[in-house]
Amino acid sequence: MKINKFYQKAIGFALISIMASCNLDEEIFTEILSSEFGKSNEEVNAMVGAAYSSYGGWIGGPWVAQEISSDIGIVPTRGTDWAENGQWARLHEHDFQPDDFYAGGAWNTLYTGINNVNRIIYQLEGTGTEAALQTIKELKVLRALNYYYLMDIYGNVPLVTSFADADENPATNSRSEIFSFVVSEVEGVINDLPTTVGGSSYGKINKWTAHALLAKVYLNAEVFNGSAEWAKAIQNADVIIDSGNYNLTSNFFDNFSIDNESSSENIFVLVYDKVFSGGMNLAVRSLHYSSQQTYNFTTQPWNGFSSMEAFYNSFDPTDVRLGSFVEGPQYDSSGAVLLDNQAEPSDPNGPPIDFTPQIRDVRDALRQDGVRIGKFELEMGGNPAAMSNDFPLFRLGDIILTKAEAELRLGNAGTALILVNMIRERAGVTPFTSLTLADLLSERGRETAFEAYRRQDQIRFGTFNDAWEFKPADPSTHINIFPVSRSNMEANPSLTQNPGY
Repeated sequence: MKINKFYQKAIGFALISIMASCNLDEEIFTEILSSEFGKSNEEVNAMVGAAYSSYGGWIGGPWVAQEISSDIGIVPTRGTDWAENGQWARLHEHDFQPDDFYAGGAWNTLYTGINNVNRIIYQLEGTGTEAALQTIKELKVLRALNYYYLMDIYGNVPLVTSFADADENPATNSRSEIFSFVVSEVEGVINDLPTTVGGSSYGKINKWTAHALLAKVYLNAEVFNGSAEWAKAIQNADVIIDSGNYNLTSNFFDNFSIDNESSSENIFVLVYDKVFSGGMNLAVRSLHYSSQQTYNFTTQPWNGFSSMEAFYNSFDPTDVRLGSFVEGPQYDSSGAVLLDNQAEPSDPNGPPIDFTPQIRDVRDALRQDGVRIGKFELEMGGNPAAMSNDFPLFRLGDIILTKAEAELRLGNAGTALILVNMIRERAGVTPFTSLTLADLLSERGRETAFEAYRRQDQIRFGTFNDAWEFKPADPSTHINIFPVSRSNMEANPSLTQNPGY
């Protein structure tokens, strides 16, 4: 079983502390003052664990907002399953409602992380040790990362950086203010961040993570702040590429394997472990109920998340990235044909399960409709609701395409073409001979499918409001940011709802 080294240290130190407190011969205190805790590296690691492990809601929050609202992911209603009062269908149709779950999903996940960071910074500031002060710099980047996603998904959000004296009902800040904060926070500490890659630094903020974050912020600057910053996106991407610390893996799927901490390409990941750090549950959300028999899963999947048909069909038959899908006839672990005895009479496949690209309707699909998400390695005998695959937020493949896009937008088509063909060569498909923005958006989709980029990419390329299957063209661009949930508005009367909601 894989346990991330950083978390192993934090967990181990916490366990030692608990065991020590059980010694009846020692004097027991009811609390440890912040000024007395966090002076050693081990104590600091124990404190910051909560900041790095606050992404248990990533898939149900930010991931859903980015992928299921886009033209590549869909959660069709199958009978009564996934109906949920039409919420999943409305997410696909861009009929976003403040009462629907997705309005608060990303917000709650990301602000939980921010609150944890603010609390830990407050505690570390009280120690004043070198280890504590260094860790504060890393935590500032982690907090900025959360705000990057918040300004992307919601636009205008409250900016909270204090803990003990935080405003109970903070007012909404503009997206431009959040943009300036993120850039200032990261650039203010970037040269003091560690440069070590892997080992005990795995899953923690380093200098290269900070440059990746800035590259993405500047790539989307025109959307976030009204002014394009292509050259700055290139500058930050180049620092990562030229560092020599990361390389494209020869096997694309090494980046998404169960033990993907050995990937030479992943820059920053959310660390998951089937025992110690849950929340990575793409498989249970996507695969068919009977897929439990294919992989001998300990938990039955829910038969939900699927790929859009047009997106699946956009892959060349020779593209190795077609392995991102579970498609075709399905079998149990012994090789016998897998059956669904509750298959609808109208299903042309009958009981034998066959994942086909076609989805009849977002509000009335068949149980077998749609190819499923298989980009992250599935563990035989594992729990699909608690996968051990770490989720890459930043990896070199995306950074190369980030640089390519910025170069193309600046008129450097030759440079952009070389970079994109590096990605296509690894995928085993014919190189492009020329490159358009439409080509680049399509290639980004194939390369970064289901990695929580697509909605952001579509907005930047101007296609998010287009019509696609089961969704008409959007009547207004107000849906380019999500509403603030009604529950969050009621909890904080100082919040301002986004326009159009």
